[in-house]
Amino acid sequence: MRVVDWYLSLSLWQKIVVGIAAAVGLLLASYFATLVVLSSVGPREEGPPRAGAPAPVSSQPEGTQASASASSAPAPEIGVEIERARWAGEKAMVEGSWRGDLSSVHCDLLEGGSSGRAIDWWDRSVAANTGFSGSTFSQEFVRAEGRSVEDRIDPDADYWAVCRAQFSGGWETGASALVNGTPPG
Repeated sequence: MRVVDWYLSLSLWQKIVVGIAAAVGLLLASYFATLVVLSSVGPREEGPPRAGAPAPVSSQPEGTQASASASSAPAPEIGVEIERARWAGEKAMVEGSWRGDLSSVHCDLLEGGSSGRAIDWWDRSVAANTGFSGSTFSQEFVRAEGRSVEDRIDPDADYWAVCRAQFSGGWETGASALVNGTPPG
């Protein structure tokens, strides 16, 4: 009863201050109790990638690291490498290899660098050829039928081949390389 008597003997302003202090104390106590409980539970582990879900892309430079949505899963031995990219007459050719359990590989031809602009000069219906027995791939960028004069290749520009590879388990990585030689003009 002493606490009640003490509280009743306070003025109105003192009662308000005591009430606010008690509320703040209660909030802080519950906040710290929640922190203790959550820290004792440990980090939350995510499950494996869902079927059909897009694989996240690594924020590290291309060709150096793969990415997966399961942060606790060990990274498999995967990689993609462009071994040769060159102009051969009227087409650009890219040849490369991979290591790991490849699902698919797709290459694109960019003007102005590995993060340059995609060009519509080439026939996108011509897919990359994959040789699974040798873990190799090749892509020919050939001129699309019916392209107008404005769609031609600039012989003075730099062109880059960029290839992205998807692997089992949702892993993805890529590589880029300058296309050597002189483009058709």
